[in-house]
Parts: sequence; structure tokens; C-alpha cells
Amino acid sequence: MIPSFLSRTDPPSLFTARLVLALALLGALACAEQAAAATVEITGPAGAEVLLDGAPVGFLPLSGPVTVTPGRHEVRCDLPGYTRYREPILLEHEDDRLLLTIRLTPLRLRTAIGSNLLLAGLGQHYLGHGTRGWLYNAAEAGGLLTALAGEIKRSDYRKDYLLLRGRYNQAINADDIATFSAAMDKAYSDMEDMETLRNMGLAVAGGAVLISMLDAWLSFPAVTAGAGPLPVIDQQAATDPQPAVHAALRLGF
Repeated sequence: MIPSFLSRTDPPSLFTARLVLALALLGALACAEQAAAATVEITGPAGAEVLLDGAPVGFLPLSGPVTVTPGRHEVRCDLPGYTRYREPILLEHEDDRLLLTIRLTPLRLRTAIGSNLLLAGLGQHYLGHGTRGWLYNAAEAGGLLTALAGEIKRSDYRKDYLLLRGRYNQAINADDIATFSAAMDKAYSDMEDMETLRNMGLAVAGGAVLISMLDAWLSFPAVTAGAGPLPVIDQQAATDPQPAVHAALRLGF
């Protein structure tokens, strides 16, 4: 479709000149729109995965700046063996430029294991395993609440038992003795049941702590990867190294 300011009836020279002018204007508009786009240049450790607002962008180093729309965004960076990086950014104008340098903190095995002593699952949250972390949180919290409820009821039943035993010792009438004896036995049985419930709750809470510590130890990232030459395994590799991505297994005890 020919624009309104171009007409096939124009002389060839005038038609060509107007066509060139139209193409130049379109090119200038396209360049202006491209120049006005907000961009973020992201740098950081090689091999780290970059996500913008939850969408994968690529692995560091990126081939170039990332074009974004003005507004608030979140940059996330994941690399095995390091804590997850999250950074909110704000680009208010279309011509804004932002240089974001990502610095990752290495994960520590002692922190991953020891934090579970405070609350089961904290080590999993530290390692980025949120679902497992919440499960361990709920297991310990549920066990402790069950133990607390059992101990409160056990204490109540113990008071009842002691009161009934006192009345039983003071009873003279045979019917009263039988009644207090049955009630005392029932209170003692209930007290034992609550004691069992308390112990079970403590066992669940303690088990959640121990299992979460073991899980943190077993799931601690042990694979490191990055860009670079392959390890030298023969003379040819030593004289002619080839760029590659390598991985290594790190064992710690």
C-alpha cells in the first residue's frame, strides 16, 4: 500500500525522492524508539542463571544489555553452591540505563546444618528448598504444640489424680472407696495417655530437627560448574586447550 504522500502519477524522480525520504523517516523513528528503550546491563559470576521477573534471560556473561519496559522489575540470579540473589530495580524513563553487578554469597555447610537446630527447615530455606523447609517447619511446630497440649492435660489429670487419692485415703464408706478408686484409676490412665502424647510430640519435633539436618547435609550443593578450558588430561590438551564448560564434584566431610 502506497502512503498518501506518494503517488504513482508523480514523476519518477519526485517519486524516488519521496520514497527515499519516507524510508529515512521510518528508519529514524525506528532508531529513536530503539534508543529510547530502558536497558539493564548485568554482570556477575560466569555460569549464573539470570531471570527477569521470573522469566529466564540467559547465563552470565550475557551477550549484551537487557531491554526492559520502564517500571519496577526484579532480577534474580541462581548458581549452585551460592545463595539466591534477588534485587528489585526501578527504571522510571525510557532512556534509563542501569548497570547491575551481581555478587553471590557462597553457601556454608555449617550454616545449612546448624540453622536447623534453631528450627527444623531453616537449613532448607537457606539452601533454597522452600517446600521441604516449610514441611520441616510444620513438623517441628506441630510436634511442639502437641507436646505442650499433652503436658497441660497431663498436669490437669495429675491434679485430679492427687485430689482423688486424697479423698480415697480419707474415705470410710465402702461405696465411696470404690467410687474414688475407679475415678483415681481413670485419672491415672488419662495422665499416662497425655504423657504418651507429650512424648510423641517431642519425638516428632526432635525427629524433624535431626532429619532436616541430615537432609541439609545430603542436599548441600556439591557440583560446581563454569566456563573455561577443560582440565589437562594429555599433552595435546596442554598445547591446544579448547574453551568448554566443565563440572567438578566437591566432596566434604
